[in-house]
Amino acid sequence: MIGAHYHPNDFNCAHFVAQWYSEKLNIEIPIIDEFELSFLRWMRKHFIVIDKPEINCLVHMQSDNTSHIGVYCDYGVYHNYKPTKSKGSVVHWDIGVIIRNYKKVTYWKWLK
Repeated sequence: MIGAHYHPNDFNCAHFVAQWYSEKLNIEIPIIDEFELSFLRWMRKHFIVIDKPEINCLVHMQSDNTSHIGVYCDYGVYHNYKPTKSKGSVVHWDIGVIIRNYKKVTYWKWLK
């Protein structure tokens, strides 16, 4: 999935997370736009907040009025990132880079 290009309607951060969970964990996550309030409500019903990242947990990143989502694995976060002035793609950042780029970072574990 690394390098898969960002597209606001067809493959954004929520699409990436849904694809990851479907392919790797056989869990279907509904996709409703890029990051709708309805997704956050759904996430809160099916995931719990954890203190430290665990493999395959969701990583919710917030800055100002924006929300972004990724998945923790391989000692970092895979996420479909779109810079302001260029095309985006799926990237892998370590936690330190995530924390430097977002004001609030929380980790969410799937409730089985």
